[in-house]
Amino acid sequence: MTVRAVFLWHLHQPEYRDPQTGQPILPWVRQHASRAYTDMAAALERYPHVRAVVNWAPSLLLQLEAYVGGTQDLDEQLARKPAEELTPEERASVLRSNFSADWKIWVRPVPRYSELLEKRGTDLRQIDLLAKQAEFSAQELRDLQVHFVLAWIGFAGRKEEPRVSELIAKERAYTEEEKIAAVDAQRRIAAGIAPRWRALADRGQVEITCSPLYHPILPLVIDTESARRAMPTAALPPRFSYPQDAREHVTRGLSVARAAFGRAPEGMWPSEGSVSPEAIDLLAACGVRWCATDQGVLERSELELGSPVPDGFPAHYHPYRAGAERAVTVLFRDRELSDRIGFRYANSDAREAAEDLVSRIADTEPEALVTLALDGENPWEHYPRSGEAFLEALYQRLAAGDVRTVLPREELHERPARAVIERVHSGSWIDANYRIWIGHPEDNAAWTLLGEARQAIAHAEENGQVAAEAIAAARAHLLVAEGSDWFWWYGDDFTTENAPEFDGLFRGRIAAAFRALGRAAPDRLGRPIIPPQKDLGHAAAVIVQPTHLIDPVIDGYTKGYYEWAGAGYYRPGSTSGGAMFRGQGAFTQVWFGFSATNLLLRLDPAKGFDLNGELRVLLASEGAEKTVRMRLIAGGAESDAVDEKGVRVGSGRTGTLVELSLGRDALGLKPGARVSLLFRMLRDEVEVDTLPRYGEIALTVPDRNFELANWRV
Repeated sequence: MTVRAVFLWHLHQPEYRDPQTGQPILPWVRQHASRAYTDMAAALERYPHVRAVVNWAPSLLLQLEAYVGGTQDLDEQLARKPAEELTPEERASVLRSNFSADWKIWVRPVPRYSELLEKRGTDLRQIDLLAKQAEFSAQELRDLQVHFVLAWIGFAGRKEEPRVSELIAKERAYTEEEKIAAVDAQRRIAAGIAPRWRALADRGQVEITCSPLYHPILPLVIDTESARRAMPTAALPPRFSYPQDAREHVTRGLSVARAAFGRAPEGMWPSEGSVSPEAIDLLAACGVRWCATDQGVLERSELELGSPVPDGFPAHYHPYRAGAERAVTVLFRDRELSDRIGFRYANSDAREAAEDLVSRIADTEPEALVTLALDGENPWEHYPRSGEAFLEALYQRLAAGDVRTVLPREELHERPARAVIERVHSGSWIDANYRIWIGHPEDNAAWTLLGEARQAIAHAEENGQVAAEAIAAARAHLLVAEGSDWFWWYGDDFTTENAPEFDGLFRGRIAAAFRALGRAAPDRLGRPIIPPQKDLGHAAAVIVQPTHLIDPVIDGYTKGYYEWAGAGYYRPGSTSGGAMFRGQGAFTQVWFGFSATNLLLRLDPAKGFDLNGELRVLLASEGAEKTVRMRLIAGGAESDAVDEKGVRVGSGRTGTLVELSLGRDALGLKPGARVSLLFRMLRDEVEVDTLPRYGEIALTVPDRNFELANWRV
């Protein structure tokens, strides 16, 4: 008997849509649609005897449907705007985001694209993009936008869209019509994705499976304490346990896949291959017949006493029944073979890599069932020609018959699993535990916020005083926040230029859940979870500490430079991810300092910004926190500044800028004490901007030696 192999390609994107506007703030659904989602189908179409499992994250399917229906992400919106009409902030945003591709494969080999990168610079932490954008002509920005689109169009789109190949050949001096033609080509490519995969499924070449709805770590949503089974000494957040949410992710995920492809999936790749005994039982209860995870999970699981153990080849080359009723069959991916595709073969000769892989699969016992499960989209960004040569060589080699590719729904019907797992280990594809998503202080802070919002929903459900529609809206936001991707970027394991956006989307969903319940979102949701040093995508902010006591007139208008001389100030880095992710913040600079009795604050608004709403100042000192609120009243009228109990602690005025004077004693600020400040601008309880964008402003309350220590000749 020929060795049998299951190839499982996982396609996944988190929910990128802004909870307030519904606009995707990142372009990755559109960009991957132009490459992997269509390329993977095109590669299989040429080899009808090669079979594969394609696992879809329902969060991706929902956004792909919205994109095909007309939704525009922020980058596409800017691409469709004439380059001559872009504002300075929009131009800076283009310079920041439009080099987001593998430079070695997609930027450096293209002379014009490489030339534009050199002009911008390669280290964003050292570049003030708002200043740099003035050096770029409209033509240069237009060329950059076109190249960003072209870099993400894969081999299928380049062959099937004649205009795309023309634009690639032209390389520079693109017109606005040509720029629109490029983004229109992306839409046509995306419109064919679901029909293309459905056709492959209908002819029996592909088995469609899915992950839970918003890609949560199911075991942790069921009960975060399950993490202790593999991480007994880990510091965990307050317990989060909502198995009903986990069930909703599974059932709704299956429904989304059924709607997209016309058939309910029988199998599932649990998000990040994360399983536990409770998660397996949940899958069984929801009608899932099989799932897959990593071989490391099998190595730590308990087999049923007397269960037949495979002989002559690795234990993970065998299916196992699991769960209370033994109703779910579990496949265990071969880590080494899967990772060779995902991380190693990109820099190898395509034919040699394919031959190496197939030979390794074939070099085992004939009864083996070898499972390869991996990301089906991100690797191809790093392969020449989007992986075309490798996939062509791989499928050609598999079609030769040395290895027989099979679909689990058929394979497990013909050869049911005989081995039984008594108790499946609680872990994921990474180290057979959940350390990526829980245990780090940043992860735990996110779980704590998630838990508080979920408790608020549970309380609303119990007291019956909140409308069912409002509770449903709050739960919808929380389901998104339960997704794994936010936690992936918290902690020290992974970094991305988009970390601020991920952090903002997570906190935005939590805040939206509170608002849906008719409750004000906690002010601490305005504090970014990620620290400033993890922001790789922006120029560093400027923070200068106070040097003298000051005594400005608090009237909302400037009297000149010397009025605030000696104050400290904070200036955000360029194009930071505030202002509801749109690049331009409400304020360009914050001034802070002290008189003998007061904390004095000034905020300089961005040009044209409407100073209408409420300002909140979050202060923390010696373990105590206080939130000061002040309504912004145009025209310089005095407005009381009150704490969370409504006690007046000072006042301020709003004219061409915002100025406040807050009593040091009223705030409990003692001489020599360390204080941290965070500013939030809100309208109708919706955050408009936060300063600092990452972290907080730290300063020290002056003592009797303050001015002497800062004296300069």
